[in-house]
Amino acid sequence: MQGIVIQGPTNYCREIIDCYQNIPNVVFSTWDDEPQENIDYIKSKNIDVLQTSKPLFAGYLNINYQTLSTCAGLDNLRKKGVTEVLKIRGDLKLNNVKLLLDILKNKSISFLSICKPDIRPLYYELIYQHTSFDFPGDFLIYGSIENLEKCFSFQIEQESPIPPESLIAYSYFLNSNLEFKLDYSIFIQNGITFFAQECLDNNIEIEWLKKSKNDMEWKNILNHAADKNLYNY
Repeated sequence: MQGIVIQGPTNYCREIIDCYQNIPNVVFSTWDDEPQENIDYIKSKNIDVLQTSKPLFAGYLNINYQTLSTCAGLDNLRKKGVTEVLKIRGDLKLNNVKLLLDILKNKSISFLSICKPDIRPLYYELIYQHTSFDFPGDFLIYGSIENLEKCFSFQIEQESPIPPESLIAYSYFLNSNLEFKLDYSIFIQNGITFFAQECLDNNIEIEWLKKSKNDMEWKNILNHAADKNLYNY
């Protein structure tokens, strides 16, 4: 049985929530300080809302916010008998949620795409020294509920400029007892898949509302995340 965790602030709830009409097992996992009018609006659309207290330490690019609220959503769906979950940001608008769920069904763990090595260099240390941004995007992640728990069951304790996507991937490898390496071929060898091509083939569009109001490229994140010059999938 499939479910969806919409994760993050409720700023764009009026723009996105109708996308989930008639989709079962959807939960919006957000914070206890969100505007009550947004919470009421989401609930009026028969979408369950979870409100969690924010962690004291946000972490780099709010990674602790993302992992905590995602895990709250996963726990809620597990109790309902859900076995596979799409985790999606609360500022993304899908043109066809049902079709995307049909495409993703039975995928054990799947990311949209993974950045090619040395496209956007950044020096940081994650167990080893690494000099490229070849991480899988965390816009949408799909998989068994157990595998998503492996991705998100952590909190960091100190500020470090490691992209959240890298930490999520690292957590999955660590909790799966796999040797970690941010490399497309290693991901494929370990049963991780990517679904950007299937989105393209089926005319799935994903608008990043936070960005699209100022840059039309983000009317569909596949304009970027499916660019073969930048990403593997």
